[in-house]
Amino acid sequence: MNQFLGVGILYNPSLETYFNLYPDSINYIEIIPDIWFTDNGVGQKDRFTMSPGYASKIHKLGEQWPLVAHHVGFSLGTAGYFDNEYLENVMKLQETYNFAWNSDHLSYSKVHDDEVTEYSTCLSLPLPFDDEVIDMLSSKIKQIKQTIQTPFLMENNVYFVEIKKEQYAEGAFLKKLTEKSGCGILLDLHNVHANATNFKFDRKAFVDSIDLSTVEEMHIAGGNVVGEMYLDSHSGRCNDEVWELLDYVVPKCPNLRGVTFEFHESYFETMGNEGIYEQLEMARSICSKYKEIVCL
Repeated sequence: MNQFLGVGILYNPSLETYFNLYPDSINYIEIIPDIWFTDNGVGQKDRFTMSPGYASKIHKLGEQWPLVAHHVGFSLGTAGYFDNEYLENVMKLQETYNFAWNSDHLSYSKVHDDEVTEYSTCLSLPLPFDDEVIDMLSSKIKQIKQTIQTPFLMENNVYFVEIKKEQYAEGAFLKKLTEKSGCGILLDLHNVHANATNFKFDRKAFVDSIDLSTVEEMHIAGGNVVGEMYLDSHSGRCNDEVWELLDYVVPKCPNLRGVTFEFHESYFETMGNEGIYEQLEMARSICSKYKEIVCL
């Protein structure tokens, strides 16, 4: 059984004042390392560069709270390709900042037409749920885990088009992936809510289809409707369905390490500092019914 760090928040620049006002409301900080460094391209000398100011900021955050890394650049679902240079950079970041755990997404965001030319999809696209994908992902995940020597989690993806005639349902796919690769699951409850809203399935039945002993982190967030689709836009406060799902699933996850609130900085004004505090306290009030928070 893992230690439960508590309730964290995904860093964005709008939080600087909040950190001074409500430092005790945060148990850990999750950062997306990719937004802190410049990627100068595959094969370039000194490919990844970070400004001294950014490096100092991460160190300052790490002096006050445990840090967690949530990557967006592995693109593990890209077939026939693995970015070893990216992994080397992640290893250096891990050695420097001592992240409690690392994670990325069950998706692909890059495509390649040769060993050098790389194209971004500008969106994390979902993968088929079949044995071929499990084999591909497992090989890459094992390499990551062996290199960085920390827990590595995969996040369930949001999607806007269903892939028909899947080999596995998503819950069974995640179970087989964790068994073969040794990864944990980052269960994004808002992604579950978005998919359930758009494709009309039962949220609780979905989470019950997952081996919840493999869930080590959860994400919570808000969203909004555009056209006929509900979007995972991280647009402020969590809605009632997400809170209900959090209360339902936390006691079922014996290895949960933390629950992270995400919002995009452009929505800061919809909540303000007090609204962010309310979201974190709501999450903590739910989690504390079932988990004891470990102070590091």
